[in-house]
Amino acid sequence: MTSLSESACATDQVVIPGEPKLSNPAPPPIAVPLPIVAWSDGVKNFWLGLLLLAAGLIFLPTGVFCGIGLSGALGPVGDKLSLWNSGMFVLAVSFMAIWGVWFGVSCIGAAFTCFWDAARGDPVLEIGSDGLRDRRSGLCVPWSSVRSAGFLNSRLCVDLQLREPVTNWQNPFRIGVLFHRYRPVPDHAIVAVVNLDVSAHIVAYAILTLTRQNGGEVTTRMPNGLELYPALITRGALVSVGALSGGGYTHHLKSYPSH
Repeated sequence: MTSLSESACATDQVVIPGEPKLSNPAPPPIAVPLPIVAWSDGVKNFWLGLLLLAAGLIFLPTGVFCGIGLSGALGPVGDKLSLWNSGMFVLAVSFMAIWGVWFGVSCIGAAFTCFWDAARGDPVLEIGSDGLRDRRSGLCVPWSSVRSAGFLNSRLCVDLQLREPVTNWQNPFRIGVLFHRYRPVPDHAIVAVVNLDVSAHIVAYAILTLTRQNGGEVTTRMPNGLELYPALITRGALVSVGALSGGGYTHHLKSYPSH
């Protein structure tokens, strides 16, 4: 598939639900011109990278010191405490050591990923009427190749199930992928929708809506059982809205400028 920014024209659009607000529980739909060309938000990525680096430099040494301290103190502590207390102490310190190292390494990896994204000088995600290209992972697929799409444990990313395996590299330390999937799945791809210069709501719901419009299935429930909100807008529903209002549905839509 050729570059979406070159092959698609901005006259196409996708209509998605408005983003829920506390002051407006039923926002109007949004008409988003296509293609959507999203760049990494350099400021957000830089400051988030610093925060993650600081967290990693705290938790990683803590985990290492817990592991070293456990091996050195196991004998003296075992002599002073009962068998039950000794076992609980070993389990607690072992957990702190393993969790500290794992969490620290994850944070440091995520920090360097954020710094890398902050320094990028090209678009990272393109969404057009014909398909999707994620330059961060090398994913480039037409919508006809997407079997299903849905949120993965959070609204930081969209998980795509593909009709056949594709070649792409998934960075396990990217925000949206971090803590969700460390090992790649051949016919799945995660698209991170945060830390871009386009709203995560716009990007995520554009992907979900275009997947459904092209025959794919959209998961309507989060993994925790909560129903997907807001519900996707169907083309038929838009026609009925325009008919009831006596005019085109564009009177009810906000527009979102494309790059």
